[in-house]
Amino acid sequence: MLRKMNLDWIRVIATIFVIAIHTYPFATINENVDFLFTHVFCRIAVPLFLMITGYYVVNRGMQDKTYLIQYTKKIARLYGICILIYLPINIYAGIFETMHVSDYIKWIFFNGTFYHLWYFPALLLGIWILYFLMQHTKEWLLQTILFFLFLIGLFGDSYYGITLNISFLKSFYDVIFLIFDYTRNGIFYVPIFLYLGYYFSKIKWTVSLKSNLLLFIYFIVFLELEGFLLQQYALQRHDSMYILLIPTMICLFPLLLQANSKADAKIRNIATTAYIIHPLMIVLIRGVAKVIHLEAYLVYKNLIHFGLVVLLSFGCSILVETIKQQKRWKS
Repeated sequence: MLRKMNLDWIRVIATIFVIAIHTYPFATINENVDFLFTHVFCRIAVPLFLMITGYYVVNRGMQDKTYLIQYTKKIARLYGICILIYLPINIYAGIFETMHVSDYIKWIFFNGTFYHLWYFPALLLGIWILYFLMQHTKEWLLQTILFFLFLIGLFGDSYYGITLNISFLKSFYDVIFLIFDYTRNGIFYVPIFLYLGYYFSKIKWTVSLKSNLLLFIYFIVFLELEGFLLQQYALQRHDSMYILLIPTMICLFPLLLQANSKADAKIRNIATTAYIIHPLMIVLIRGVAKVIHLEAYLVYKNLIHFGLVVLLSFGCSILVETIKQQKRWKS
């Protein structure tokens, strides 16, 4: 099976979407436009990462558990490096002053040690939950369980306002939020998208390209409407999980599998590095802007700020990858 180069490039686009979520590019232009773009449309970014992982890693991991173990070690090492990278900022922010042992456990194994690092522990937990379920359940039951888990996460996320009005559900989620800060995690959010990526690696999708594109447009429009209504009625505790995100991704992913080409590990590594370091670039830009008294333009002009973060994140990532390539050549 050939790697799809467009999936490696899609990681770059997904990373840009994540940067948008953290920098609100249209906030100073129109708040509703910014919300619909960053907190609805850009929410396809993480499912894309997960489905690409499911397409390759889960597919191979189901055939070779050793591969899955090695992948787990690789992601765990990467997460460990990320923890060290952001440790100085966390110390400076003083977050350790009020933390207890239980907070450290939740922080490291569920929430992530910086706001974007939740992805790594969630990926590790989600991929092993999926592996266990795939080993011990039939397909129909597996799909039911994954959707049910997503549903639980949904009512602790974008639909939490409904939960608050149902006493037994509120009590249930009160317990959940003693353990996790968000239901957007490796138990409720991650497994279904990993599975969908795996699913597309095993089937031949028969829907035509034109029909698939029309379906994607249809679902993305209604996804935007879903997000807008939830925000207007103030139902959201967080805004990562939408019910229409699932059919949207089911229609989008086959569109990305159309072009076959060789893998581009360099692009993949650049996207990963940019994802990891972009909060550092946010901190750097804010610091420099303050020193040179240009905060009004470099920070509070959100679109400019977003563009600078994208340029610096990918510029530094390209530099890192170039240095790595040169070291490989010399050795």
